[in-house]
Amino acid sequence: MPDLHVIPDPRKATWQVREGDDAEPRSEHATAGEAEVEARRRADSRDFERIVIHDRYARTRELIRRGRAWLQRGH
Repeated sequence: MPDLHVIPDPRKATWQVREGDDAEPRSEHATAGEAEVEARRRADSRDFERIVIHDRYARTRELIRRGRAWLQRGH
């Protein structure tokens, strides 16, 4: 299964949740925190194992599923 990504959209000043390389976002949010909450909810309901969170400076951090918990792994 592809990863979920939380990605900023600077043109709209929003944050998107995307599945893998999909061109269309699954959802769009006003803040990174709201987008991360939605990504976790979506990941839990569809058995995703990893969420990649992109910041506005091209850095990423990962959330990896371990049982029912999400553990952060930064880059």
